[in-house]
Amino acid sequence: MITNPAVDEYLSSLVPERFPLLQRLEREAEAEGIPIVQLPSAQVIRMLLQLHRPVSILEVGTAIGYSTIWLAEAAPEARIVTMDIDEERLTRARANIQEAGCAERVEILSRDATLGLPENYQFDCLFIDAAKGQYQKFLELYLPMLRTGGLVISDNVLFRGLVASPDEAGKRQRPLVDKLIKFNHQLATSPDLETTFIPVGDGLSVSVKRR
Repeated sequence: MITNPAVDEYLSSLVPERFPLLQRLEREAEAEGIPIVQLPSAQVIRMLLQLHRPVSILEVGTAIGYSTIWLAEAAPEARIVTMDIDEERLTRARANIQEAGCAERVEILSRDATLGLPENYQFDCLFIDAAKGQYQKFLELYLPMLRTGGLVISDNVLFRGLVASPDEAGKRQRPLVDKLIKFNHQLATSPDLETTFIPVGDGLSVSVKRR
């Protein structure tokens, strides 16, 4: 946790009640240890999309479709491309997205996100929530597909607070933490992006692509 657990629980309690499908997916994710976006972070993303009103979104990391459904509900005019490499989870995601009633707006790709997409894709919003060690690669591949003024939203960028105290990371975590530190620095210093970092959930970064 990067925030006081009591504060995080309080913020979660203030998130409006989700419809039953999302609540079921939250229970499944907790029971099975499936990483999904935390509620306070999801609500921030929802607000950003309602303000920005994108018509095309790329989501890197589908899992069981939980965040995809959040994105579709928050941006009802948007078409969404989402990709993941885990076939079993994608099968569940397809069923969940169908149940949510937004399948006609969602293109689900069984694809390694480090391989990129054809050049004809363009987006108004890029949501990164997949392999943390590949965030820089994802940005390199997909930022050129983002229109000027578009949003880049990345989850887990503070990674349990370890980016601020990397010496506390274990041997297995340290390489990942170091990569996230480099990614955050890239966001903060890129001439192509205006970025802010939000200490909510496991840490969100929000960037706007400059002209």
